[in-house]
Amino acid sequence: MLKQRTVALGAILLSQIALPLHAAALMGFEDSAMLMTEIGRYNQEWMLNYSPALGHAIGVEQMRMSGKGEQATTISGINYTGLIKRWNMPAAQANVWFNGSVGEARGQYDGFAYTPSLQFDVESTRLYFLAKARMIRAPNMNYDSAAVQAGFSFYETGFHQTQPWFVIEAKTMRNNDPGLQITPALRLINKNYFLEFGVTNPWQGEGFAPRLNAMFVF
Repeated sequence: MLKQRTVALGAILLSQIALPLHAAALMGFEDSAMLMTEIGRYNQEWMLNYSPALGHAIGVEQMRMSGKGEQATTISGINYTGLIKRWNMPAAQANVWFNGSVGEARGQYDGFAYTPSLQFDVESTRLYFLAKARMIRAPNMNYDSAAVQAGFSFYETGFHQTQPWFVIEAKTMRNNDPGLQITPALRLINKNYFLEFGVTNPWQGEGFAPRLNAMFVF
């Protein structure tokens, strides 16, 4: 009986800690710091936050992007992340997140900027799905985006081992060229980090764009 309770407790803890990281959660566990970054041709972004309590994190964020034939715009701001709802299932987990920042835009567009978003993700040890909608606004600027991701792991691993995943993302961004970005990627996940290497629109020949995503939890 004690062994069964220990196994059950371990499964609950694993669902609270491991799965959100695998699903590219927007924060780490309680009293942790997290660094996220995306580096690509069409936009660059980084976010550093701290989670003082389970389900809440605050930090700083900066993103750089440009529309069709425009000078790049950089948005710097204070960011908040909140877990709206979580469903723990026997072999999977689903989450709804709010994430957003307020700050200042500089470049092609200047002034007060805000970037609220909603994200839904669900994951088992072998399958993964995410959908996200995001407003990216400043005076006279609209770079609103929407994205869906889906993926699968090549095989199951232990909590302390690195697990490889194949993930593909479809993303649209208003006033951006290209408007539709398809990115197949290889994602490597460990308990404290993930690294993702992909190529956006690989069929475009010289127009294809390598992309790197990374997340580290401290």
